Amino acid sequence: MKNKMKLVSLGAITTLMFMGNFAPASAATPTTNESTNELTNELTNKLTNEFEYLRDAIETIDAVPSEERSQYLEDNREWIDEIGVRLEDYLETIPEEQQNDIVKSLLSDNFLINTLSLSGNLGEYFDDVWFHKRDGWDTYSMEPKWSVRLWKSTMEAAWAELGKNYSGIRNDNGSLWNQYKCHWNYDAGGLLAGSWDLEVGRPIVSEFEMIKTRCNPK
Repeated sequence: MKNKMKLVSLGAITTLMFMGNFAPASAATPTTNESTNELTNELTNKLTNEFEYLRDAIETIDAVPSEERSQYLEDNREWIDEIGVRLEDYLETIPEEQQNDIVKSLLSDNFLINTLSLSGNLGEYFDDVWFHKRDGWDTYSMEPKWSVRLWKSTMEAAWAELGKNYSGIRNDNGSLWNQYKCHWNYDAGGLLAGSWDLEVGRPIVSEFEMIKTRCNPK
């Protein structure tokens, strides 16, 4: 079931609400302002309720152990797909440059122990992230949470957070991003366990070649 909330004014209201600067206009013209305030409050409540619903849903999904994901997806596929649609619809009400911050807020209350064990806010997106040598390659390895494996918006927000924490990813020429995106595409439904491994210096190749080489092109 889609929950469309694509009023143009929602973007501005959402921005103000999450920046903490929202304040109703003064009642200089009671009839007009009261009507405007009533509409504003109604829209704000809808946005707040949707935010809380999505945050609770994502927390529930991320809590599913990896070995139980296949059965959970089979039992709840329609609901998980609905969450993905509602997440995208919700983010459309928000200016593009602020969407990653909203995604971060949606995931920020999850798994506080893991969050504290990783630098920055990486723990909101990954169960673990580490830099090491892998078959002779300098490699960024990560174990994304299920929400990152499932949806494009959370995957992209997680990539942005990696860039904030690792200069090599921040200054990527496209090779690491292609590997990262390939892992996301390849991990259909987020059911593949284990890490995504991004090897520094891999060539930039076609999407077909990426899939053929399991995301680490030669």
